[in-house]
Amino acid sequence: MVDSPPNPTQVRLTSPRSARVQKTLAAVVAVAVLVGGTITVARSDTWWEVALWVAASLLVLFIAVSIGASAAEDARASAALRATAVPSRAAVVGAEYIDDGETTAYLLTLWITPPGGTGFQVQHRCDDLTCVTAAQRPDPVLDVLVDPEVRTWAVVH
Repeated sequence: MVDSPPNPTQVRLTSPRSARVQKTLAAVVAVAVLVGGTITVARSDTWWEVALWVAASLLVLFIAVSIGASAAEDARASAALRATAVPSRAAVVGAEYIDDGETTAYLLTLWITPPGGTGFQVQHRCDDLTCVTAAQRPDPVLDVLVDPEVRTWAVVH
């Protein structure tokens, strides 16, 4: 039996500083929700008002905690990729404009050929100016970081 290479995995590059800012904002939102919810509950006269505020506060608190946790995970994955990755170039072999009603972006099909490695195809959905510009040019390429051993990659914006 021949081992097949692992499926490519995309990493969202996040700096430790950016992750700290996201975690700080998430903490501020969480504290504000807890303080505001507590004040509202203390001043409420009806049970449904209390139940509504508790439910809304829990939802916002859950979102804030998940933002902080995902920022920390993105920063860890970025640090791991930067420690093992090599800079490379990815040829944009396809670009599809996507407008889902809320956001617009491009779905780019990239061909990444790491130095001394076997190339592989990936897809990258992005609305960053670098990717939008690349999608609109003939024969575009993007700078990427790639770990050829585990086929982890990230577009450098």
